[in-house]
Amino acid sequence: MKNLFKVVDQKEPFQVTKTDGTRLNKCQIILQEVGGKYVNSYVCTLIGNTATCKFYPDDLVYAALRFSHSEYQGKFYQDITVQDIISFTHH
Repeated sequence: MKNLFKVVDQKEPFQVTKTDGTRLNKCQIILQEVGGKYVNSYVCTLIGNTATCKFYPDDLVYAALRFSHSEYQGKFYQDITVQDIISFTHH
């Protein structure tokens, strides 16, 4: 999905260790579709160098989201990863 979004919030980045032992940055960002108070919003994951970029509430961004699922201990989870993100707001 590629769309214009408003940033609602972004959490602080943290490092995770992959199974091959390499480390990468990761953080969560909440993106809301543009168009009103009750439009869809998504809790997404930023990975790599993009995770260290700082976005602020109400920033406008164009983002490409990738939807997938994972299973952990018999439960299914929806994963949303930001594949690409471009900010229209400069701080």
